[in-house]
Amino acid sequence: MKVIALSRFPAQPITNPPALEVIVDSATVSVPRPLFLPDFDLEWCAKIYPAFRISRLGKDIAANFASRYFDSFTIALRLFPIGTDALLESSNLPKGVLGIYDYCLGFGEWHQWSETAEAIEIIIQEHNYLLTKEMIDIQRIIESVSHYTTLKTGDVILPCELPQQFKVQAGDDVRIEVVGFPKFDFKIR
Repeated sequence: MKVIALSRFPAQPITNPPALEVIVDSATVSVPRPLFLPDFDLEWCAKIYPAFRISRLGKDIAANFASRYFDSFTIALRLFPIGTDALLESSNLPKGVLGIYDYCLGFGEWHQWSETAEAIEIIIQEHNYLLTKEMIDIQRIIESVSHYTTLKTGDVILPCELPQQFKVQAGDDVRIEVVGFPKFDFKIR
C-alpha cells in the first residue's frame, strides 16, 4: 500500500506533474490505534485531509472513468512539527522526510463512497469546511497520478488538505465530524 498526498488546498489547480508526496505504509495507523508524536520536535500540529481508497488496479486512468477506481472515503489526520516549512528551508531537508516517521498518519473508519455525493462537510474545533466534488477533484487527481504510477488496490489518495492546522500534544483526543458519517476520533500519544 502506498499513500499519495497532494500538496494542494481545496479548489487549487492540479499541477502537471502533480505536486505530491508518497508516504510509507509504516507511517499509517487506523483507528482505534493512536498516533505517536516522535521525540525529535517539541511542538506539533495536525493537518486534516479527505482520503479515498483505490479499489482496483489501474494505470493511465482517464478522469471520466476514475470513479470506477475508488470505493471508500475517510478522514485522515497527519502530524507535522510546527514550523515545518522553516525547518525544511533552514536544514535543506526534502519535504518527503516528514512522510517516513512511524505512526504519523491516522485514518478513520472507511465508509462506502457514493458517486452521487456532491460535497463533504467537515467540522472540527468550531471550524466548518464544505468541500464540493469540484474542489476535491478526485477524478482528475486519479487521472494525473495514474499517468506516473500504477494505482493498486488498497492505495490511498489524499487529494487536498484543509487550510487550517491544529496544534496538538500528547494526550489529546481529536474529534472530527463529517455530516452524514459517524464521528472520527483520533488519539494523540
